[in-house]
Amino acid sequence: MVRTIQTSFLVVLTACLSLPLVSAQTTSEQVDTRSRQADASRLDAKMSHSNVRVSQLMGLNLQNSQGESVGEIKDIVLNAKTGKVRYAVVTYGGFLGMGNKLFAVPFEALKTQVDPDEVGDDDIDEDDYVMVLDVTQEQLEGQEGFDEDNWPNMADKQWAADLDKRYNVETRIVCVATTTNSL
Repeated sequence: MVRTIQTSFLVVLTACLSLPLVSAQTTSEQVDTRSRQADASRLDAKMSHSNVRVSQLMGLNLQNSQGESVGEIKDIVLNAKTGKVRYAVVTYGGFLGMGNKLFAVPFEALKTQVDPDEVGDDDIDEDDYVMVLDVTQEQLEGQEGFDEDNWPNMADKQWAADLDKRYNVETRIVCVATTTNSL
């Protein structure tokens, strides 16, 4: 329990320390910003396979299948019994991190696909993939979200089943095998 709290604290601290600073942007800086935002939704060549570092996912811009930004990954929730990633906590809206709406997305609802800007290119590399959450901004706005200080009970089985259904993800039941030693 203490380790989970420490890990959560470190993740939140890292996210807070990485908030962008406010500055005036010139036209050339705006172009550079758009380029960096496009790169933020890509997985690098070493991470675009089956294993991805959590640090690669934090702050990653999510796109829908049309290439439109639908938010970014704010946090990752692990199943404490299995150690597997259960949810990506996604944020959108707000200004400078204030007023953002958070919502949990079953990790299985996230997919990788070839960046729409690369479709038709004969030379597609591993770093030409993006993380996709195939929803519209309107669908996200219609969902029940939560804020930093009021997270839902993610251990609630009904809440989890409803969330899985919303994202068309097969509900997972966690079974923990126990053994007893007889003397």
